[in-house]
Amino acid sequence: PGTAVAEVRVRHQNGDWRDIEMIGTNLLDQPSIGALVVNFRDITERKELERQLVHQAFHDNLTGLPNRALFMDRLNHALIWSVRHDRRHAIPFLDLDRFKVVNDSLGHLVGDELLTAVSRRLESCLRPTDVLARLGGDEFAILLNSLGDEQQANAVAFRIQESLSAPFSIGGREVFTTASIGIALGLTDYASPDELMRDADTAMY
Repeated sequence: PGTAVAEVRVRHQNGDWRDIEMIGTNLLDQPSIGALVVNFRDITERKELERQLVHQAFHDNLTGLPNRALFMDRLNHALIWSVRHDRRHAIPFLDLDRFKVVNDSLGHLVGDELLTAVSRRLESCLRPTDVLARLGGDEFAILLNSLGDEQQANAVAFRIQESLSAPFSIGGREVFTTASIGIALGLTDYASPDELMRDADTAMY
């Protein structure tokens, strides 16, 4: 007999959304049944686990930001978009200054809290269309989409430096950090995201 499988989302009477798997089987040719039989199964827990696994694969566990894999995917799409629509974008590449000193002197827990706090401040400097990612350690990258000119990218870098200049209150003490920032402009002559990231990294150093 022919079988078809489909998944739908339905709202429960308590207001929650549930994921339902429907399995339809054609049993019309069986005299004892002579009907289309549809079975329903609640797969909400399975789908939520799948969503969590996908999120973990593409996001940093500490800060919740996109990780390198997701950032490179977004950057690749930006390169394709820029060629098709003649749009500019830029990649500010950030490395926190003296972060190892914070880790060594105050401990990794304080270091982790500092990275999370830095992430929130960086987000406050960006537009909803921009992408902020933690690449690992104390390195961050930003995809600035649809820029008018390079001065806009410079303005973001200055805004970030100003935001980070204020002390962070962590564990009852004030912690200070600054960032080195390099910017690569994503013009149409870049063939791959790796080339753009290489130049942003070089500019930062």
